Amino acid sequence: MALSDYSEMEQEITNAPDPKVLPKGSEVKARIISVKTGVSEKNGATWHQLLFDVPAEPLAIPFNDFMWDMVDRDKIEPKQRAMAMTQFKNFTAAFGVDLSRPFSWEDDLPGKEGWVILGIKTSDDYGDQNTVKKYVAGK
Repeated sequence: MALSDYSEMEQEITNAPDPKVLPKGSEVKARIISVKTGVSEKNGATWHQLLFDVPAEPLAIPFNDFMWDMVDRDKIEPKQRAMAMTQFKNFTAAFGVDLSRPFSWEDDLPGKEGWVILGIKTSDDYGDQNTVKKYVAGK
């Protein structure tokens, strides 16, 4: 097995910057990396978890957003449904999703880019993480 020699890069590797959380309120062009889909045990409604990155910020930590599938809108509570419909409307406008034809969340959405305003959430397990505060249509 061949040996790898990183001795010439030792300082570069040692001084490599850490990944970062972008400031709250930042308006950035985000890219969908992947989409996970599941079904809620509570109500039987389909959900999607989108994973985003920010291409212009290579050190930005990828972040998630959760969406109910509007096909199952009758399975979620009226207030959740209203909020989810608005979120979906803004998401599809920001990312140029064509609603006039069927699409696959997992196959058709990764790689799409759109504008978002970032928020920050803090958890004991993961510390600060970016979130999607708002999808920005017509940027």
